[in-house]
Amino acid sequence: MSRPPRRRISPPCLAAALRVAAIALGLGITLGGAFACEAGAPGWRDDAGHCVTWRQLEDRCGIPPSTHCTPDNPDPASETLVATPKGDPSAPPCRGCGCKGGPGYRGPNGRCVGWKELARVCGAVLPGACKAEQVDGRAETIEAQENFIASKPKRR
Repeated sequence: MSRPPRRRISPPCLAAALRVAAIALGLGITLGGAFACEAGAPGWRDDAGHCVTWRQLEDRCGIPPSTHCTPDNPDPASETLVATPKGDPSAPPCRGCGCKGGPGYRGPNGRCVGWKELARVCGAVLPGACKAEQVDGRAETIEAQENFIASKPKRR
């Protein structure tokens, strides 16, 4: 028994056929040839063309996200984010949490809490499990933002 000869499809033809099939299935192809960012994502692509998660948004794109990323059906909430302040560890020695630019809360373990850990360590409502010391006025806004980001589904 002999088999019929196999036909090879050229890469450009195969890519075109896949795009047509994906469009027919409603998967939404972007110009880069990649699929649209998944539902629940902030809807931004980094310089390499990868979809950015909520947890990566500020680090990869900046605030506002259009600083370093391109939109891919962006979530309106991604435009309202506030840049997370950065403390200054090179500042001269001082006493109390918040004196070098942190949020100003001491965690249950006795150490000062950083901006990114504020909602996770202190809880949903400040001061929660933390002790207020030299509180920065932006702490509640940043905590609410971190709670919002934590509520988003993690990438599968």
